[in-house]
Formats: sequence, C-alpha cells, structure tokens
Amino acid sequence: MLYLRKRPDKYSKKAKYEGYRSRAAYKLLQINKKFNLFHENQTIIDLCGAPGGFSQIARDQTEGRAKIFLIDLARVKPIPNITGIIKGDITKLTTVHRLQESLEQSGAHKNEIIVLSDCSPNVSGHWVTDHARQVYLAEVSLGIANYFLAEKFLTKVFQGEYLEELIQKIRTFYQNVKAFKPPTSRKQSAETYIIATKRKDIGTIQHNQNYLILDE
Repeated sequence: MLYLRKRPDKYSKKAKYEGYRSRAAYKLLQINKKFNLFHENQTIIDLCGAPGGFSQIARDQTEGRAKIFLIDLARVKPIPNITGIIKGDITKLTTVHRLQESLEQSGAHKNEIIVLSDCSPNVSGHWVTDHARQVYLAEVSLGIANYFLAEKFLTKVFQGEYLEELIQKIRTFYQNVKAFKPPTSRKQSAETYIIATKRKDIGTIQHNQNYLILDE
C-alpha cells in the first residue's frame, strides 16, 4: 500500500472557509445525510476527535442542544457549545472512567448515547500492520460503545482481511450494520465507515469491563 502525501483539496479549503477544523467534518455530514444519526436529545461521544471537525458537525446537526464529549490524546482548543473535552488515551480504563464521571456530572448519561470513532493509528507504511492497528482501535471504540450502551455506533476502519470479522462483532450488538464510504474520502484512501444502529436487547452490559479492550 502506497501512502501518498495529502494535498489540500476542495474539502480542505471549504472547511477552512466555513470554520470547520478539518475536512473530516464533511465526511460526517455526508454520513448523517444518508443515515440520519443525530437528534437534539442525545449524548455524543467523539473518540479520537481532534481537532474537532466531527464534534462541530454533531453540534450543528443537533442545533447545539446535544451534550457532546470529545476525547483525544492531543490537546484540543475549546469548541463553542461542546460539553466537555477530555485529554486522554481511549485505550486506557482511566480515560473511560473520567468520561463516565463527566457524563454523570452533566446528566448526559440519561440521554440516548451515540459513539463516533474516527480513530487512526500512526501509520508505519506496512499495510498489514496498519490495518490490524486500526481494527484494534475500532474494537476499543466498540467496547466503549458497549460500556455506555450506545444506541448508535460509527467507526472508521481500513479495508483489509480483518474488516469482515469486525463487522460480525458489531452485528453481535446492533441490528442494522452498514458500510459506507462518503464521497469526501479520498479515492486512494482505503478507509470506510461502519454505521451501526438499533441496539439489540441482549441484557444489560453497562460497566462490564469484559467488553472493554483496555489497559489498566
């Protein structure tokens, strides 16, 4: 797999002009147009959310009425009408506990929860390794979605040999699972998005750490 240097394109320029922090904002906008993910009475958890494009779209699509929490290893500048920004590693249990405390303190845990994951590893240039690392991040994100009983789940994934296995895992918990590559994604990119809705009634698994693929 050849990794090409990403050059500014029309979406990058449009994001800068319209005040969005990344071109990824338009990926989520296109996904939402097709799958209608958002409404105002939600709590939205934006994993690996820096620099904030996904959170901005979620805010705008809910008219600023949803509670939105962005989590990332990188420091993120404040975003208007975003409930909370947590600097932390999503693969660490301590980060999940901090998020849980924030949801409870704000009352957000009482809302319908949706988890968004636009996570990517630091690519090495070795495709098999990068695909496996990215699937791992998607599985961690699924674990967090299960931990909070998210009604909807969206994750990015690189296409490859582990993709179908990941989809089957997601289908364990959700009735509707679809793969979609938004037009904003670059043609040479192997990324696609998995959109899962209608959580299955498989019993309460909230706060069951067996569903978290995390380090202490």
